[in-house]
Amino acid sequence: MIWLLVSLAILAADQIVKYLVSVNIGVGETAFSVLNIFDVTYVQNQGAAFSVLSGRTVVLSVISVVFCIAVAVFWTKKKPSNPLLCTSLSLLFAGALGNGIDRIFRGYVVDYINLTFINFPVFNIADIGVTVGAALFILYIIFFDKEDKNGNNNA
Repeated sequence: MIWLLVSLAILAADQIVKYLVSVNIGVGETAFSVLNIFDVTYVQNQGAAFSVLSGRTVVLSVISVVFCIAVAVFWTKKKPSNPLLCTSLSLLFAGALGNGIDRIFRGYVVDYINLTFINFPVFNIADIGVTVGAALFILYIIFFDKEDKNGNNNA
């Protein structure tokens, strides 16, 4: 149950900030800088990470929806208990759903975190969820998946 709350909290934060950015900042404009680490800059991304598959909103929307359904089915059927697996799935689910909502209802993803200390694409909270969730999932696969499959620990 806590994992669902984590997903909902991340999703809510993502959607609230995207809403605030989209109604208060013009596309391409920078509103302010945070500690000279990143700027809040409104970008409309019609692709995936690094604008891959730009203009393929329908395909990316379907991928987001199918992924979220797959995670929900896995969660319901397998009832994982490994904290690392549960955290990674929560982050991945929230990130995929957050960007999926944007693609379905806006036709693009609202990005706004623009790192100032390196040249990096603008991103959002959902992207952080997907990235951190994927990294944690890889760590789970490397260090815990074999134990879980052998019955030493519940997935």
